[in-house]
Amino acid sequence: MEKVGTKIRTERRARHLSLKELAKRCGLSTGTLQRIETGKTSPSVAVLAQIASYLLQPIDYFIQDERPKFRILRKGEHQVISSPKLALTMIAPMGLIDSNTFVNIGETKEGHFIDSHTEEGYSFVYMLEGGCIIEHDGFEYELHEGDSLFYDASYPHSVTAIGETAHRFISIFFKGKK
Repeated sequence: MEKVGTKIRTERRARHLSLKELAKRCGLSTGTLQRIETGKTSPSVAVLAQIASYLLQPIDYFIQDERPKFRILRKGEHQVISSPKLALTMIAPMGLIDSNTFVNIGETKEGHFIDSHTEEGYSFVYMLEGGCIIEHDGFEYELHEGDSLFYDASYPHSVTAIGETAHRFISIFFKGKK
């Protein structure tokens, strides 16, 4: 139960709430909340749900085991999503870093390969080889090997590879609002 209490304390402090403020909001005594935070007592499911609600976290955040601190994805374990125009290798699928971030290596041939679309989140792209034109919200931006770009994916955007060389890039997508 100490881990539950430690997580509650960390989240409470991150929101600049005093022990007394959170206890009052949850209908608990300050002493009870202090015993929960120090692991001397465990909260009921109802109390934990109330605390979680005020701390803007799902209840399972407080009771789930910590993720492993170390994980290797071996060659061949990466999921590959491909179409005739694009191959994406998911080198860090959602959940590896966190539930809203994933990292891909993309490979494509010359020509248009991502149609105009929007997504809830932000993207970071680093060109490993070749070049491309990214159209974002009606403006065109040209990227070449070694260039990087960060953009709000909630605006319409599309991508076209330029030149006859290989086209490889790393993309990191951060799902949700920033």
